[in-house]
Amino acid sequence: MNVFFLLSSFGLAITSVAQQCSKPSGGSNMHLRDEYITKSTFEDGASVSFSCAPGYTSAGGSPQITCSAGAWSALRLKCERRNCGALPEVSRGDIEYKDGTEFGDTAVVTCRSGYMLVGQSVLRCEVQGWTGRVPTCDEVKCVTPAEIVNGRFSPKKDFYGYREVVRYSCNKGLELRGSRDLFCSEDGKFSSAAPTCVRVECKDPVIINGFWESGSRPPHKYKATVTFKCKPEYTMIGKPTVTCNIDSKWSPGLPKCTKNGNALVGNGNALVGGLTGAVVTIPILLVQNYWM
Repeated sequence: MNVFFLLSSFGLAITSVAQQCSKPSGGSNMHLRDEYITKSTFEDGASVSFSCAPGYTSAGGSPQITCSAGAWSALRLKCERRNCGALPEVSRGDIEYKDGTEFGDTAVVTCRSGYMLVGQSVLRCEVQGWTGRVPTCDEVKCVTPAEIVNGRFSPKKDFYGYREVVRYSCNKGLELRGSRDLFCSEDGKFSSAAPTCVRVECKDPVIINGFWESGSRPPHKYKATVTFKCKPEYTMIGKPTVTCNIDSKWSPGLPKCTKNGNALVGNGNALVGGLTGAVVTIPILLVQNYWM
């Protein structure tokens, strides 16, 4: 005050030079309100306001600041992520929140055994709340499975519940290739494709130097077995008993009868008298007697 009066006494006037402020920037997750965005400078004494960014809400503090002598006052606004809150319960289902229920977080809905999801399984917390509609968990149902030629299945219904089983069978004289029983799985489909009915008949098996000993006689149907035996002086290589498979072939392959002494060994050499067919050289020492 003494300075003021001293200067005044000399006839000097004190003037205050107003200074403009440049466009202010807010804190994280907030922005200047639209009405101020186009301006680059602000006059001394001007006030502007900030808003929280989309997905964020005010957590208190004034959104307004004022330009004074070329500087802005402190911004007190605080912004926090929007909280979408918990989803409504899903009947016969469960909800897992990966990180929480705030902006950007996701929730995954799964159904319990025997029920299938109808709708989207993943929901996201966005600006307006959770995206999409909450899905539902409906009881698993499978539609009627495929009919098969020369066969049938039971029971016959329009829909089958979870794990319900249908059983296929073939007309007389035919065999079932594939799964006899199919069950309704959790994805609303049967566990495998429908089987087929095939006629199984294996050719009469014949082996050289061997003969039928026991088992099936023609026609040889599915799972029929035949046991062979070799003629005297012959040795069997392979299994003596074979079975007629679903593909109308004998399993394992038919055995072979090999003449004793000529059996093949692993390296392909023939056995002669129990020795491999190689030239054997036996040295002989000749001793000559001299008579005196």
